[in-house]
Parts: sequence; C-alpha cells; structure tokens
Amino acid sequence: MKFRCTAVLARAAATVSASACVTVSFAALQPIDEAPVAQRVDQTCRIRPDTGTDCTTVRRLTILRPVGRDLLSRLDFDYREQDRFELKDAAVIGPDGQRTPVSGAQIDTRTAPNPAAGFMRNKRTSVAFPGLRVGSTVVFTTLEHTAPLPLARQFHEAIWLRPMPIRNDAYRIEYTAEQPILWRAEQIDAFRVASSNGGKRLVIEQKQPRYVNVVDEDGTTLRRVPRIELASSLNAQDHFGAYAKRYNEILAAPLPGAAAAAVRDARALPAAARVAELMKHIDAHYRYLGDWRASERGYVPFELAQIEANGYGDCKDLAILLAAMLNASGIAARPAWVYAGSFAPSLLIPGAQAPNHAIVRAVVDGETWWLDPTQPVRLPGRTPAALQDRWALVVDAGGGVRNEHIGAEAPIVSIDATLNSRPKPDGSAQVTGHAYFGGEDRLGLMDLDRDRGTSAGDQALCKKWLNEPRACEIKRMRSDDAPGARYRVEIDGIDGRALEQLSGQHVYDGGKLRQLWEQYADYRQTSKVGDVFLHDASIMTVRVQLDGVKPVRPLAACAARSPWYDLDVTPQAASGGIAYRYRVAQKTRWLNHDDLTSDAFGRFLDDARRCTDTLRQSISF
Repeated sequence: MKFRCTAVLARAAATVSASACVTVSFAALQPIDEAPVAQRVDQTCRIRPDTGTDCTTVRRLTILRPVGRDLLSRLDFDYREQDRFELKDAAVIGPDGQRTPVSGAQIDTRTAPNPAAGFMRNKRTSVAFPGLRVGSTVVFTTLEHTAPLPLARQFHEAIWLRPMPIRNDAYRIEYTAEQPILWRAEQIDAFRVASSNGGKRLVIEQKQPRYVNVVDEDGTTLRRVPRIELASSLNAQDHFGAYAKRYNEILAAPLPGAAAAAVRDARALPAAARVAELMKHIDAHYRYLGDWRASERGYVPFELAQIEANGYGDCKDLAILLAAMLNASGIAARPAWVYAGSFAPSLLIPGAQAPNHAIVRAVVDGETWWLDPTQPVRLPGRTPAALQDRWALVVDAGGGVRNEHIGAEAPIVSIDATLNSRPKPDGSAQVTGHAYFGGEDRLGLMDLDRDRGTSAGDQALCKKWLNEPRACEIKRMRSDDAPGARYRVEIDGIDGRALEQLSGQHVYDGGKLRQLWEQYADYRQTSKVGDVFLHDASIMTVRVQLDGVKPVRPLAACAARSPWYDLDVTPQAASGGIAYRYRVAQKTRWLNHDDLTSDAFGRFLDDARRCTDTLRQSISF
C-alpha cells in the first residue's frame, strides 16, 4: 500500500542537497576511508520570539574521491516563499590553495518544482561550482530567515543525523533564544550538548570525525540514528492548543451541500457501514492534493466549504472533512496528528516537527478506529499498517490535545490456500485451487487492482502459485466490493515448471519459503546493519496435494519455533499421491538488527531451512 501524505507542515530551514547527495535509508556501513566527501559545519541560529529562526551556516566540503565531484556538481537550496535565503562567499579552493569565487552566472534562483501531489511556491537556489577536482574544497555561507508557522505559539526544532555519503569532520550548532531551550535526544553518544546562560544558549558539537553511510542493502531501514530536539515547552497543549481551537471552529461550521447529502444518505446504515460509505464518498469526490499556493498553511486546514469547492485536499483537509461528516452522522470522531510510515520515531517532544500526517480517530460500535481518508483502499476497522504501533496527538472537543497510542493489529490468517496439482512426466502440472485473503495481503491485492487493473492483479495471483503460468484463469469478485473479512480467489491453470529434471529424476520443490530464509542468511553473511520491516503480523496456511505421483522417501513432519516466526510442515493422508500442509506464523512487524544477528535467530534459521528443505522431494509416476 502506498503511503500518500504530504508533511503536515513544510517547516525546516533551507535544505541543501546535491543532484546525487541524498539521505540514504538502506544499507551496510561503508568504511570511513571510502567517504567521497568530507565536510565541516558551523551554524549559529537565533530563535525569535515569534518562533521563527535566523541562522548563519558556514560549510566546507572537500572532495576526497572522484565520485565526490558528482555529489557536489550542483547544490540546491530549497526554502519557502515567505522565508529569506542568501548565499554568500561561495568559492572553490583548489588542491593548490587557489581560491576561485563562484560568479553570479553560476547561481540561479527560481520557483522549485511542485511536489508530486500538490501546489507549492517554494523557492530554489542552485549553484554550480567551477573546476572541481579531487582535493578541491567547496566553501560557502548561507543566511536563512524562516517565518513562523501560522498559529505557532512555541518553537520546536528537530535535528536528524541520518546516514549520508559525507564524512563529518566537524559539526557544531549553536542556538540562542529569549527563553530557556528545553531539549531531548537519543543515540547521541558521538555528540556533546551544553546548555548555558540560564538555558537560553545550547551548543551541539560532534566529539570527533564521524562517517555513517550505508550501501548495498535494499529492504532494510536504519532506525537508530542520532536525534536532537529542542523546544520552548515539552507540553503538547502548549504546542498544539491554538491548532486544536481552530480545528474545532472548522468542525463547528455547517457541512457543505454535497457532504451534508452524503451524511443524510448514510445515516440509516449501521455504524461500520456508515463509516465505509462516508469514506467512499470522500474517495469518489475528492482527490489527494495539497494546495499551498496562497499561503503556507502549516497545520491549518481549509474551511469545509472551501474543501468541497476545491474537490481536493491534503491530509489535514480530508481528515477535518471526514471528522465533520462522521460527527454529523452520529459517530464521534476527532482529528489526530501522527507520524505515518513503516517506522514512527519515539515522541521526544510533542511539538510541530513531530507529526507528518493528519488522520481521524472515531468510535464505532464502542471500538476505536483510526481512519486515513488519503488511503483509497481500506478494510473496516483495520488500522492501516502505516499508522500502527505509534503515538497519536488527538484533538478533543474541548480544545485539549492528548497523547494516545495506536496499537498494532493482532495477527490474522492473511492467506488460507488449498491447491491440487496433477504433475506430468514432462514437468508441467494442471493446478486448481482456491485461497482466502485477509489483512495486508488482501489490501495489497486491492491496491494493485485499483492502480493497474484487475488483469494485473490476476497475473500477480498466477505468479504467486505457479512457477511458470500458462493458460491461467482466476475467478474472483471485485476486490473492492467483496463482503466479509475473507476474500476468495479461485485458480485454474497450467504450471509449465512444476517439476525439475535432475540426473534423470523428477524433483518437486514445494519450498517457496526458501527464498525468505536465504535473504536472512545473506543479511547475516554480508554484515548488514538495518532493521527489516515485515508488515503486519500474520499467518499463512497452505494445503497442497499432488495426484498421481509417489515420493522416493516419505515426507516427514517438522517444525521451527522462535519469537519471530513459527513454521510447521505436516504430511497429510492421501491416496495415490502426496499431500502436506505448511503453516507460517509471522509474529512481529519488525526484525531488528540485534535479533537478526543473534545466535538464537541463527539457530531458528538453520531449523527453518532444514524444515523447508523437506518439501524438496524426488518423485516417481
């Protein structure tokens, strides 16, 4: 499922990026002597009483390897229309010490490109440095004035030191304010944080050169990175109280015409069906599109009538509209702010930099539902994977803001399949069967059907169950209309490679899970460092029958147990063939690095591979 959300606010000081110099989320640690660029950063920031900032940053970037020239080929600085940005003293110092200033012709300022789903009038200043060679040093100073967010009453700054292909030889930031600066942090052993002047001055300084970059490791996330946050208050009400008041003012307005009509039509439905109908209305009549052209709205949604007139909105617009419609229909609903995505960082300070998404908390038949109107596919009562197991800041009817926890979904049977196969001596097989899909597997199919059509969904189902699909026919209802928690799919097709031919023998390999265990073995062998997101905890059960064949040796039962997975392979009674059942229970949403590299996981991996290998059988006709 796609996560469709524009950050609730476009706040942050001017960002600097190179055409290839981007934040990296995936990979194994790169040795420090392979760093392509080294930098020294010295920044001073004054936090104004209006919560905006004035920052001066002096930066020196030295090219250490040829690829560093590509990383620094062009630097882009993005900033909001209402902010001010100035680039000063930009130059290149060659390996021989000669300084070459950057000319005005090599600096360009223009409107930045719009985001994929929005209108925005951000500015972008780009600079191309002349004569870059290995050993050259790029130097420049930036002056940044950031305007406060609308309705901001407290300041909140957040620093994330994510992996990047730049070695930090020196990194120092000094903040000053007219009131005490409160701070919270995690994973900052490599830094010193010193407070002085009655707490009104805070200095963050790196202790020694540091290089953290990750390479060659798709599919993992480095979740534990240094984070430092500073604010004028640690109280959510102080930060969000003014926004909560404005949200309640918007919610108190009459519903616009089309929304009111949709509520009237849905009011007689049971509560769960009412929620589904109103979310369908929003999906059918509004598209996800953020509009920040007139002003930078920060956390403030459009009024309900404006949202309906636009026919689109970002996460906060659609959330406030859905909450208003649910309340009008008799279902208690409140807006909430979260950090959405596979991973939600801990809430160090409940301030403006913490959330990136707006959703709705609703009470449906006595149960708490967390609803995301930006997601076009959903299952009743099921919290989207990108919202599970994290904090949420909820706006109550009295203008209060409270911190709640969104729990993870309990494991369910996401796939329950029965397959009958009649192999032939040429290695092919006629395969028939059915499967019930639930949870994230069903949502994934719904998403595929919506984005690429049911033919793409059918093709994916054929590939899931057949090694080499031929004449594959799928029978199923529309995935977005099927009732009930379980979605039935029927398959009838030919697998052109059901058997392998090895040394004159026919070999059947039912170990489709082997690839999963081999990926984990590769993780351990290649010293990877990230955590692996598995999606929702779930159970898969598959029953397989092969007709008209005999195993060279009897299939044996086996099992593997761990805190992360349970695996069971169980032979079944069959006349004139082979039958077995395998069950895989994924018991957690994440596998962290410490678990993946532990002796206990290694023992489980050995057991799981041995058990899976029992499904590789020589057979005869």
